[in-house]
Amino acid sequence: MDCGLRRRAIFANALLFGLLCSNCLSQQGAPPVTALAQVISGLVYIQGEVNNSTPLNVILDSGASVSIVSPPLAETLRLTSTHSSEASGIAKGLDQTVHFVDDCELKWGSQASQISLLHQQSAILPIDYIAEQVGKRVDAIFGSNLFLHYTITVDYEQQRVTFTSPVSGAPILGTAIPVQVLSNTPFVEASIEGEDGKKVTALFLVDSGTTGAMILNKKFLESHPGLIAQTHFVDTPTVTAVGGAIHSKRVRVPHVGLGPFLFSGVVAAVPEASSGALSNATVAGFIGAGILKRFTVTWDYTGKRMVLLPNRTLSEPFETDASGLHLVSPGPQYQIVTIDSVLPGSPAAQAGLEPGDEILAVDEVSGLPLWKVSEALRKAGTSVVLTVQRKATILKITQPLRSPFQQTS
Repeated sequence: MDCGLRRRAIFANALLFGLLCSNCLSQQGAPPVTALAQVISGLVYIQGEVNNSTPLNVILDSGASVSIVSPPLAETLRLTSTHSSEASGIAKGLDQTVHFVDDCELKWGSQASQISLLHQQSAILPIDYIAEQVGKRVDAIFGSNLFLHYTITVDYEQQRVTFTSPVSGAPILGTAIPVQVLSNTPFVEASIEGEDGKKVTALFLVDSGTTGAMILNKKFLESHPGLIAQTHFVDTPTVTAVGGAIHSKRVRVPHVGLGPFLFSGVVAAVPEASSGALSNATVAGFIGAGILKRFTVTWDYTGKRMVLLPNRTLSEPFETDASGLHLVSPGPQYQIVTIDSVLPGSPAAQAGLEPGDEILAVDEVSGLPLWKVSEALRKAGTSVVLTVQRKATILKITQPLRSPFQQTS
């Protein structure tokens, strides 16, 4: 699985209605509420509810300008759409209609204290492909509805999220980065330094819903020729997202600067399509969870800032898939890991792996979820033994792992 791609739409023109809230920290001055989270492939899962539903798997997503519920959940809850529009994603191909519901109750928090927002607009949109490419069920995505009402602190290392009244005045530890909130999503200025030492500062969407470190806009790169040589781009397996299939390349960016923090060798995806959020060359791309997870991140829209407090992973090297496999985990259980595609000429292709093979074990460890299998395939310079089932045959295949950039370095 290539985790450098955004897995869903950006609703650049979505409008939020009904911003009333009940049991709202910003109105009641209640103490902060801390909820347990699970960070999987950089995505932040919390437990939540929609319209007093049973507990749901919810992704907390700074890049979603409106919250999203899956069609099966919408059907179960009998949500009624008031209007529709075309999804604005980064892919081309399939038409995708978004149906909006103007009166949802969103609920989340801890066992001791729950928070709810009433009369919230949400979108009904298929999001099962996120689960299929991560390996954990996703029922809903909570987006700007939450970020507009609360100061939200995501501690990636300790896997917890704290919601605080934006008028509490509580001190926030870390380095403040100025944020522009455009269409209810956060943008920051960051710099890219190319191989020739040239540095370009540009606007990036800061998106906790992008699993990889960075997505770069092809139009932006074309407007800055020579920033990254075309010979350093490598192929990546095709990934499906809102709007159709995404064909992309991968590249290592020599240096990325975000405030006082400088990252070297950042792995970025460059989609071939430049539609949706990437249709504007002035937006250089997305900064994703591959960078964010190196910090405790506090989102403070009221203060127009994002505060970064480094954790122990700050200086870890940026890794990417070293096998050439695109893996999926079909629902509804997401317990099986299957090879969806094999990149021609990759280590996986040379090892004889084929689409349709089911991965039963990695180094004799069976029952691993997709995200754990993906992590095991990112250690370039090593090898793993994959136990796979191909039709009725069980095979053990030694899979060498090699950086996709090795041939271009």
